[in-house]
Amino acid sequence: MAQAVNTPRDSSGRVDHNAGWKLWTDMVRYYPSGVHRRRLVADWLRPVEPSAILDAGCGPGHMLDYLRRQFPTASFTGADDSDQTIVENRERLPWCRFEILDLASRPLKERFDTVVCSEVLEHIHDDERALANLVAMTGRNLLITVPTGQLFPLEAGFGHLRHYELDALCRRIESLGLKIIRAQAWGFPFMTLFKRAANLRPQATMNGFGAGDWSLPKKLVGATLTGLFYFNLARRGPQLLVLAQR
Repeated sequence: MAQAVNTPRDSSGRVDHNAGWKLWTDMVRYYPSGVHRRRLVADWLRPVEPSAILDAGCGPGHMLDYLRRQFPTASFTGADDSDQTIVENRERLPWCRFEILDLASRPLKERFDTVVCSEVLEHIHDDERALANLVAMTGRNLLITVPTGQLFPLEAGFGHLRHYELDALCRRIESLGLKIIRAQAWGFPFMTLFKRAANLRPQATMNGFGAGDWSLPKKLVGATLTGLFYFNLARRGPQLLVLAQR
């Protein structure tokens, strides 16, 4: 799919996440999809009582920061291939260990009680190898979130290469030796409607909500939409969540 919106790109044409995270930090923090993903990940992990959590593809660390408040006795590691972002994370979140990691190339040389990988696999060309590396780092629990359904222009602009089907993703995880504990879609109707509305004018959406700090009016819009998202249904929608165990 052709690039649909203007986003930071490196010399090879791939999304430059080091530059992108400087623009998207507030978007990830306040966008209703991100807020609810963090909530759902914590809700799904609570019954398994994680003791050591790796966030693979952690970006600027919003997921880690949220999970630390939910699981204060756990230890935390973040890994990402955006080297500048990792350096900044080490300064900003000194309670967390951070490692530079290209998930499609290798795993870290250790296993973690719980591995979280949220909205990452859809960006990786060799997602088969990336998934195998996630499993290799999993000591007990692996929780993955990915998008499903139509790949919209705004998502292509952010570097999505594909979206996933729930049953096929579960089969791939099981083929690597893990057992699926819980798997579902989520987000209908409000996340579904919001994604369609945002893609009516994708560049305007990017300019308005994906470019730097959010003003108070933008935060109020985000908070209103976040409230609506509490009424989304499980079992349907554009968000997939899968929890597997070794």
